[in-house]
Amino acid sequence: MRRLFLLAIIFWQGCFFAASAEAAQRIALIFGNGDYQNAPRLPNPVNDATDVAAAFGRLGFSVQLIKNGTFDAMRRGLLSFAQQAPSAEIVVVYFAGHGMEIRDENWLIPVDAELRMDFSAGQEAISLGSIIPIASKAQKLGLIILDACRDNPFSKQIQMSQPGRALPTRGLVQIEPPNSVLVVFAAKHGTTAADGAGRNSPFTTALLQNLETPGLEINYLFRNVHDEVYRATEQRQEPYVYGTLSKQPVYLKPTIDPASKAERPSSPSEVALAWSAVKDTRDPVDLEAFLGQFGDNAFYSALARNRLNQLNKVQPVATALPPKPSEQDPKPNAAPNLQPDRQADSMGILGPWSWRSECPIFGSFRGTLKFTQFENERLTGSILDNKVGDWWPLFDAHMSNASISFGMSPRKGETQHWKGTLTRNGNGQSVLKGTATDSIFSGGHCTWVATKD
Repeated sequence: MRRLFLLAIIFWQGCFFAASAEAAQRIALIFGNGDYQNAPRLPNPVNDATDVAAAFGRLGFSVQLIKNGTFDAMRRGLLSFAQQAPSAEIVVVYFAGHGMEIRDENWLIPVDAELRMDFSAGQEAISLGSIIPIASKAQKLGLIILDACRDNPFSKQIQMSQPGRALPTRGLVQIEPPNSVLVVFAAKHGTTAADGAGRNSPFTTALLQNLETPGLEINYLFRNVHDEVYRATEQRQEPYVYGTLSKQPVYLKPTIDPASKAERPSSPSEVALAWSAVKDTRDPVDLEAFLGQFGDNAFYSALARNRLNQLNKVQPVATALPPKPSEQDPKPNAAPNLQPDRQADSMGILGPWSWRSECPIFGSFRGTLKFTQFENERLTGSILDNKVGDWWPLFDAHMSNASISFGMSPRKGETQHWKGTLTRNGNGQSVLKGTATDSIFSGGHCTWVATKD
């Protein structure tokens, strides 16, 4: 899912706008397209983009705003933006307007696009696949926000180059961005986002309400946006976040001013909100981050230190588990060197399985699940997440009849519980289906399915 016509931006030598080295540490490129020449006009995107640009400006970002961008204006904006991305700590691209899927790829539509043939998208529209490499150059976080999940305005006029292939009529296709890049859709893949009756769309309204909240970590920021949009649209629109970050917290507006290093007083509501997010954690890193932000609050810092002392005295259950494969094997990305015990397998469960999951906020994941021994309803094995690239041992794994359950601990203090049922599809292929929960991230139950390799 890539187009080559914009990849040359990494090497382009022109400069479209100037910024100081300090300001370039946080940069944002904002698009708002509403006055379409060959598609229905959208009333809110220019307002949305203007307000979002102002918010990022107040957050200390160097901002470039392009309103009603033609293909050439959007392309030139991205060319100059790509030059600054490698030196920036945080890179943000925001787009409000028409977006659509063509041939399994997502496209952002300029106001002058005609799109009479599907293959003309490369010469008339901007591929999301060409923006992701720009965002991935950021030193800490690449963030792409798309308020563009509307009905396809060109579905009736565009002709497909492959006979018999249909053009999707709504929404965008799901993606898997690289590490340290988050892509946020205003509505889950395959669904549509509302324009709204006010100045801003429901999604951008929620985004603006949370964007400048001091001390709100990026994951919790978009959880708030998710819940507010879901509630405001009466569960008709569900924002979705694709991609994963490391455990290092990311703040668009920390409670300490990065320029002056002077502490800002935190309101009681801000501290209470942050404490509610970490009070049940079993990871000392989360509590240390809380103390770093809100250590001036005597009441909540005392609670955090007490909780931290408890964690230091009582080791989590995960420490009683077998060591991670990376601690046994000098090659942390290698699969455990275990041979399946075929004689003990009476239900065909042993061996590798390909799995994928869908989570309501955090998006999609995939990898390999390997069961190596099955005896007296107990299982041993390991699991690989392709995005992380490391194998993790299973614990408390067992199978009774067709029901299977197991736990895994991707990091200290975090536990995931997976449950599923073994079935067979119409082709006789073994299939595992179920749900998974996480002890830290309360984003709802993730669904997962695995098929036998």
